[in-house]
Amino acid sequence: MDYKQLPNRVIMCIDMKSFFASVSCVIRRLDPLKTKLAVVGDTKRSGSIVLASTPLLKKEGIQTGCRHLDIPKRKDIYVVNPSMERYVKASNYISSLILQYVAPEDFHAYSIDELFIDATASLHLFARTPDELAHKIIHEIYQKTRLVATIGIGPNLLLAKISLDHEAKHNSAGVAYWRYEDIPFKLWSIHPMKNFWGISSATEKRLNRLGIYTIKELALSPKEMLKKEFGVLGEELHQHANGVDYSRISEIYIPRSRSFGKSQILFRNYTNRKEIELLLLELLDNICFRLRMHQVVAQTVHLYIGYSTQRGRGFSRQKKMVRASNLSQDISPYCLTILHTYDNGMPIRSIGISLSNTSIQQEEQMSLFEDSNQREKAYALAKTIDEIRLRYGKNSLLRASSSLDYSTVRYRNSLMGGHKA
Repeated sequence: MDYKQLPNRVIMCIDMKSFFASVSCVIRRLDPLKTKLAVVGDTKRSGSIVLASTPLLKKEGIQTGCRHLDIPKRKDIYVVNPSMERYVKASNYISSLILQYVAPEDFHAYSIDELFIDATASLHLFARTPDELAHKIIHEIYQKTRLVATIGIGPNLLLAKISLDHEAKHNSAGVAYWRYEDIPFKLWSIHPMKNFWGISSATEKRLNRLGIYTIKELALSPKEMLKKEFGVLGEELHQHANGVDYSRISEIYIPRSRSFGKSQILFRNYTNRKEIELLLLELLDNICFRLRMHQVVAQTVHLYIGYSTQRGRGFSRQKKMVRASNLSQDISPYCLTILHTYDNGMPIRSIGISLSNTSIQQEEQMSLFEDSNQREKAYALAKTIDEIRLRYGKNSLLRASSSLDYSTVRYRNSLMGGHKA
């Protein structure tokens, strides 16, 4: 591999250490590095999942995904609800700090607590070396937020991300810089293969069947063999194993079609299908609202039903509608058709709807067999409801059925990102 011909930029992957837990500590005037704190989905529910924990608590085995009941009941351990609104504000403020160092087109928010920057063009304005700039950014974030950041640096997005995950997060400096010459010693030593970014357990097993057991063996394998087994993904695996990544932050990807979806894990097992029909309609109202906000319509509806873990896995099916729409009254019958066709009557614990095959909403041709005035009134009503909810909040105007005991829409509308705001 002739690395001299490849992009050699200054890419940084910046990650906020134990972000949710750290922000929750700072809110309470606690030091995230000296405090044992866990953020759980709901402190009143013993089965709630741990969303984040501070480094000290992680050392005691309380990791993301543990249950609330797994946390020892001790005075030195704080267990708190999430504060999503504060997390979002903290994330936005940190982004504003980072944007002092790069142009907006060289900035990409990967998630609420992780982002990429391309400092190639602006490095000389702030530091002599990439390492110096990384430490400067970490220092400023800490001084202004009391939150700890770690940074991986590389000549491309891939190496920046992997250097963060496999070195920067684990050393005292919080910074790691992987260059192309480090690939044989650092990149190829990652083991097992599923720990490599982009390789799942299933992909690792398929590679094992080809006689490939290490990242080095993957990098030195014939590209044609990988393409035959994995298609386009095979070529990507080969490039990544060699530390090659041609993607650029400044190159904006515009998808040809978007999908809009929402899912929900229910508080209990639901056996009454009339109750499930209402919950699905409430989910659909939320998704259709988002469609209208983006001025698009969808033509394919996808329904997911998850049964209680003791009774079965559930099903996932989709159906194409006769015409695209963003009205719940048009899409709901298709959801119910899927439900009643594939449902086996077992207790339901999770539901999800996704609307895809989207396109820009335009003037539609009316059918001779329907009342065009009635359809115009339906769109006008939907628009009025949207305006009321935008002005006064999601719970300002609800269906009458949402006042029933088993409705969940009021509670879900109080959440942000699926958690307490």
